[in-house]
Amino acid sequence: MQENVEAQWDEKTLRRAQFCRDKCTACRLGRERGKGLFYRIVRLESKLRFCPWCRAYEKVYGVPAYQKPPRE
Repeated sequence: MQENVEAQWDEKTLRRAQFCRDKCTACRLGRERGKGLFYRIVRLESKLRFCPWCRAYEKVYGVPAYQKPPRE
């Protein structure tokens, strides 16, 4: 799947999606726990769409930032 993702998205989008997946505290904790304050914040962001890292995550992985990416 990684080869297909690289062919479809530019490097900037891939770096932003990786940051959201691995380093963003709010998104990472919201995804892991599936409830609580961080989860609600990330859900709200998915409706407001103001975070470029969350938008990149959704483009690359095909799911909102509050959901875990599909298995590779």
